[in-house]
Order: sequence, then C-alpha cells, then structure tokens
Amino acid sequence: MTLVIDPLSPPSASEGRRSAAADVVALKGMLAAVRRQTRGWIWVESLAWLCLAAVAFFWASLAIDWCVEPPRWARASLLALTAAGLSVLVYRKLLGRLSTDLGDASLAVVVERAHPSFRDSLSTTIELADQPPADVNPDLLARTAAEATAHLGQVRPERIFRRRQLAMLAFAALAAASTIAGLAVARPAVASLWVRRLPLLGDEPWPRQVRLAIDDFPGGVRKVARGSDVDVIVHAQAADRLPEVVDLRWRAAPSGGLGQRPAGGLRGTWHVDRMGSRGGVSADGQAFGHVLKAVNDSLELEIRGGDARLRNLRIEVLEPPALEKLLITSTPPAYLGSGARESPPARIVQIPRGSQVEIACTSTKPLSAATMVAVASGGSAAEEVLATFSAAGSSAAAGGTPATGRGIVGRIAALDDDRTIVVRFTDTDGLVNREPLTFTLAALPDEPPQVAMRLRGISTAVTPRARVPLVGTISDDHGLGGAAVRLRVADGGETVLPMARVRAGDPVVDLPAEAAEVVQLEPLGLSVGRKLELAVTATDTCTLGGEPNAGTSDAWSLDVVAPEALVAMLEAREIILRRRYESCVADLTQARDRFAAPVRDAAADGSDDPADAAARLGDASSRATGETAELAEAFRGIRLEFDNNQLITPELEARLMTQIAEPLSSLATQDLPALTRASRAGMGRDELVRRTDVVLARMRAVLDKMMELESFNEVVELLRGMIRTQEQIRAETLEQQKRRAREALERP
Repeated sequence: MTLVIDPLSPPSASEGRRSAAADVVALKGMLAAVRRQTRGWIWVESLAWLCLAAVAFFWASLAIDWCVEPPRWARASLLALTAAGLSVLVYRKLLGRLSTDLGDASLAVVVERAHPSFRDSLSTTIELADQPPADVNPDLLARTAAEATAHLGQVRPERIFRRRQLAMLAFAALAAASTIAGLAVARPAVASLWVRRLPLLGDEPWPRQVRLAIDDFPGGVRKVARGSDVDVIVHAQAADRLPEVVDLRWRAAPSGGLGQRPAGGLRGTWHVDRMGSRGGVSADGQAFGHVLKAVNDSLELEIRGGDARLRNLRIEVLEPPALEKLLITSTPPAYLGSGARESPPARIVQIPRGSQVEIACTSTKPLSAATMVAVASGGSAAEEVLATFSAAGSSAAAGGTPATGRGIVGRIAALDDDRTIVVRFTDTDGLVNREPLTFTLAALPDEPPQVAMRLRGISTAVTPRARVPLVGTISDDHGLGGAAVRLRVADGGETVLPMARVRAGDPVVDLPAEAAEVVQLEPLGLSVGRKLELAVTATDTCTLGGEPNAGTSDAWSLDVVAPEALVAMLEAREIILRRRYESCVADLTQARDRFAAPVRDAAADGSDDPADAAARLGDASSRATGETAELAEAFRGIRLEFDNNQLITPELEARLMTQIAEPLSSLATQDLPALTRASRAGMGRDELVRRTDVVLARMRAVLDKMMELESFNEVVELLRGMIRTQEQIRAETLEQQKRRAREALERP
C-alpha cells in the first residue's frame, strides 16, 4: 500500500486544528488497511497449516493402515488424536490470533518497527488523538500528525508482512492437497477404501498382491476343546509370486475378547512360528499349516505372508462336552420273571442275554448333535445306529428315542450278543467330546444247570435189588426247571426217573446224606452180568433257543453182580483195610519200643536222645490218628454198601460197626490224639510208655476182631469154592449126558 500526502504551508491555529484532524484520519485509515491485511494473512497462513496437517495425517494414516491394518479401536484412537491435534492447530493458529486485540496503538508500533523513519511520530499521534481534547496541545498534535503524515508515502506492506513465506506456505498447502486429489482421480478405489476404513471405521481389508485365507475361523474365531491340538491351515494366493514364508504369530488372549487388555496388565508377548507348506500348489493356492500343541488357554493369532496380513483371529478354548450321567436299564426275558433293573455304569456291563436294554446318556453341556452306535462284537464291522440327534431335527433308529437338550436315549430290542456302545456329543459351540463314550454290553448267557452229584455207599458193582443213593447239589444261575435220573442198560433201553426233590424255579437244590435221592433198581428187573449206566440230568427254564439248557452230571458205570460176588468184593476190601491197620499198629509199636529202650551214651553209639524219641513217638501217634480215622470211615462205607445192596444182617451190622468202625473212631478221636499231646508235652518216660501200651492194647483188640473175621471169611470162601466145584461137576455131567445121547441117536 502507498500513502501520498501533499506538503502544506504553515497553517494558522484554526487551520492547524483542521489539518491535524485530517492527518489523524489519514493515519487511522492506513492502520485500518494494515489491520485488514493482518487478518487476511492470519486466515491464509492458518488454513495453509491446517491443510498441510490434514494432508500429512492422510498420507501417514494411509501408510500405517496399509502396512499394519490396525484394528478398529486403534484406528478410532488415531482419528481421535488427529482431531485433537487439528483442533489445537485451529485454536492456536486461527482463533487465538483472530481474537487478539489489533488496536491502532498496537498497529502503530508494528508500522514504526518496520519503518524507522516515523521516529515514533505515528504512535505519538495515535496516542494523543485518543486522549480528550482538553488534555492535548493542539499545536503539538498538529506538528506530530504532520510529521507522521509526511512519511505515509513510505509505508510498504511487504516490510510488515512476509509475503514470500506466506506464498510458499500457501503453495505447499495447495500442492499437498493436490496429491490427495490426484490420488482420488488416479486411484479412486484406494481413496474410497481409506474413507471406509479410517473415517467410517470399516473392516474391509486393503487389496494385496498376496491373498491369505484361513480355514475353520468363522468370523475370525475358532472354538476348540481345552487341551486339544489345533491345526491352523492357511491358503496363500498371489497374482505374481507366492510367498515363500508364512509366519504364525500368537499370544495369550484376554478373557474379555479381542482388543481388550487382560485383567492382570499388559498382554503377553507375541510368539512367532514358521508355518510349513502342505502339499503342492492347487486351485486354492499354496497351503501352509502349523499345529499348536495342547492348547489350554485362548489365543490371539496373526498370519503374515508376503504383503498380506490376517488379523483379529482368535482361538477360544472351551470345555468340551462330557458325560454327566449314564443310566442303563434292562428288562430280562419273561421266563426270568423279573421287571426292569438298573445296571451300574462300568467299562463292561453284564446284561442277561435276550434282555431289552435302554441307554440314557446326559451331557454336561447343551447339545446340537449326538449319536449312539452299537458295534457288534467279534471283530465285525457291523454297526447299528441306536439313536441320532441334531439341532435341525431329531430322528431315532432301532427303537431309539431322540435326544432333547442335553441327553440322548437309545434302545436295543433284544441283546443277543455282546455290543460295544459308542456315544458322541457335539455341543452348541461345535465341540465334540474328546474321547467318545465307549462301553460294552456283555450278553450274559443263561448257563446250563450245574450238577454236582455223587453216589453214596455204592462202588463199581451193585446187586439187582440195590438202592442207589444220590447226594450233592444241583444249581442254576436263574432257576431250575426240573431234574431226572437216567438209567441205561447196556444193549437195552433207557429209563428216566424224575427227581421229586427238585422243584421248578429253585436256584439251588441241596441233597445231603440224610435226604439223599434214592434210586430203586429192583423195579428195573436187572439181570446179573449186565452193565448199568447212571447219570443225573437237570434243565432250566430258558426259552431263548427253543429248548431249555441242560446240565448232566458225571456218568457212573455199574456192574450188576450176584449178591455172593458183591460180598466177596467187600470182604476182599476188608482184608486190604486190615493190612493197612496192621501196618499202622506196627509203626506205633516200633516208635514205642524205641522210646522205651534203656538210655545209652549218645556220643558212644550215635543214638538219639530221649527228646527225639518222644518226638518220633508223637509223630507216629499223629500218623496213626489220621490212618485210623480213614479206616473207620472205610468200614462205615462197607457197611453202607451192604445196606444199599439189601445184604445187611444184624450180625454183619454188629461186626462192622460195633466191633470195628466204632472202636476205630474212638481211637482216632480220643486215645491217639491224647497220646500225641502227651508225647509233645514232655511227659515222663514211664507214664508215657504206660499210656502207649494202653492205646496199643486197644488197637490190637480191634485187630483181633479183624483177624477173626478173616478166619471166618476163609471158611466161607472154602465153602463157596466147594459149591462152585459141585456146580461145575454138575454142568460137566449134564454136558457129557447130552453128548452121549447125541451119539446114540447118530448110530445106525
């Protein structure tokens, strides 16, 4: 701006006042022009700085967002910081400076600093002009105003304002803004994506040369079971060149979700694992994978390959569904006569064969799908689907009941063989139970009856009139249907005699000696010389196989002999028993003699001391006790066999029982055990010898009875021999008579 003022001749007083007023108006007009230019300069400079700051934010945010692709919260924070910075810039560069007081006095000082020729005349004139007229010397004001007005033509705005710097700043701002405009024209997609990602905080990713896609992360989240191995698979595609390296970065995730700080402080550090290539290049690109072992905590993931990034990925660890309750209810077949029963859960559950089985499984979590499959035993691959369930709809198979909520129920109409049950749960998070629930239903067969019977008082031969006592136990795991004695004669028919003591439904039938099942042979009409086979057969009430199960005892083969032959056999057995008894008496006598021998010097002849001799006597008496008890029982058996074959007589009863068996029992239960105790108690020699002699005397008395019996038996045997010889002579005589008669008839 150029201000021109013509010089005037010295005025008069009135003219001087008019001239001073005109000078002041001219000076204030110049200051008003300076004020307008100052405000314009502030606006231009402020807007230029604001434009440069906005352009810098644009390019910096574009570079950061393209390289890093920060999450939404980070971009929102960046926008907030940028807005705060621009607000500060507007306030300090524009609003604050515009609000500053630009009075005439202040502007006069600024003009005088840029134009020293005023020599304070301008600021003095403005200061005097603002004071009341009464306080100002008109002449002084006129001269000062005239002096200041004289230099108005020298005022140059460029000395006050740095126009070159302002022009450069404005040009830089326009150039910076043109870069954004050029980007919007040349690459409108980039500019539009920046607007969607930064101002609008969208999550659309930046286009890359390399594209990465990850499997099994819907919505960026993958839910896995705690402790399982997680296989992370990424597919990389590229328009030009596939990346050679893909890295998997992971760290512990906060419990609140992605983007939240853990409650304990900062997040964990990133761990980097190199992902290995999987197979070759396919239509989906190159696959890369890495297995995270035994994941127990939630993780945040980030995949980097080439210029591509996959962020905001999370592995969320949850508890898998597990079995909360298992209820196995079985209904046995009708012949067992029992209702439904519950079986305790176990790895192997035994169920009666043919039972109807219901299996109810309850999960610890709500389910979206469940299956129950029965696998046949014996290595067969056959599977039977008992029940299925899915969120879209439930269905049942093989009599199964569909699941609802947290349970699934399946049924087996008839358990005919072993089945392995496999149950799989899928919860509403898509997790499958880590190990399928597996257990075996063992079809427990109905075992045939157990027949543990024996013959009492019968050896290998019987007479035609004999009674055969059967003793023992007949049992079945569920209940007996009946039992019978089967009698079969060699080369003859078979006779079945039902056992009256066995009632249907009894699980166990005990037949002791006093209540034995007796089979009478006399009604069979057996002849001497035949062979009889005898066995006991029992059946149960099982109806599964069409016929009941049957159990059979050992078969006994008996020779049918004449009474004389049986008596001879029993007498021969008596002789053998007598010889055993003789040996027992001799053994005890020898021990007594050694103990009673005179005491000699053990060092001289090497004999045992008295204590050893007493010990041997005690051992001999102990052996005699056991042997005598067995002999007494054997003689009772002989007596019983005589009785069972209808051959017992009062004389035979008295001889076998009163004279032999009962004395032997008394010796085995009283005399010999007392002698054994006395021998081991250290009783004196003389008293012990006396007691031994008493016992031996009683034993010899029984032996004498046996000897008398043997002599009697020898006489009987001699008579039997004579009878046999007489019968033989008679038979030979008849044969000779027949031969002579035939010869006489054959003569001419």
